[in-house]
Amino acid sequence: MSRVTMRSAFISVAVTIAGLHLVAVTLAALPPNRYSDATASRTGYLEPYFAQNWRLFAPAPVAQDREVLFQGSYVGDDGTARRTAWVSWTGVELDLIRHRLVGGRAGYVTNKLYGPLSQRYRGLGLAQRAIADGTDETAPPSWSELRADLSAGGADPVRVRTYVLYEEAAARLGTEVLEARTGHELTAVRYRLRAHSVVPYAQRTGSEVERQAARPSPTQRESGWRVPTTGGARERDAVAAFDRRHR
Repeated sequence: MSRVTMRSAFISVAVTIAGLHLVAVTLAALPPNRYSDATASRTGYLEPYFAQNWRLFAPAPVAQDREVLFQGSYVGDDGTARRTAWVSWTGVELDLIRHRLVGGRAGYVTNKLYGPLSQRYRGLGLAQRAIADGTDETAPPSWSELRADLSAGGADPVRVRTYVLYEEAAARLGTEVLEARTGHELTAVRYRLRAHSVVPYAQRTGSEVERQAARPSPTQRESGWRVPTTGGARERDAVAAFDRRHR
């Protein structure tokens, strides 16, 4: 009987310690708030473990919020060029990830586009960047014309080809998103890349006002105007349905 009692006591103590540890880990892992701030003195023992595991499993963590937005141009009733509001497709996609145990692959499209769009743009020379950024809103060049303009002057054909490839992918998504959202027949489309770095680690324990004040200002880049591009009917319908469900 005493053996069973000792065993039960040991199990109870072990379960209690494990439960308290899980609560401490949860409080320590939460974004800074009044509860995590109040328990900071009791969860400080976890910091060495978190630091070690962070370096092991996430050696290059994402330290900024990234967003891809689209804007279209169309001809108004008076015959003048009008612009749609900026639409954050990243914000729509995040609905498929937030508050879900398992996110869908459709929630990562613009996240996967962000890096290549930035890298391919930086791979162009200054003259090519000026051409890419200076396209006409009322008469954007076709993809073959854009490729030819960028290739003029001895530019690296591989860099030009991969740059145009990702620009076309972004324009295709942007066109389908905006036409489904606004119903306008677009004459041009462009995207904006926006990055907002997180609060510096040293200021993470401040108040909400202090954390926001310490957060760096966002940076952004807008592409030139691109010719509207779409896929097949099934693709357009899928984009429109996704937008209705998650915006």
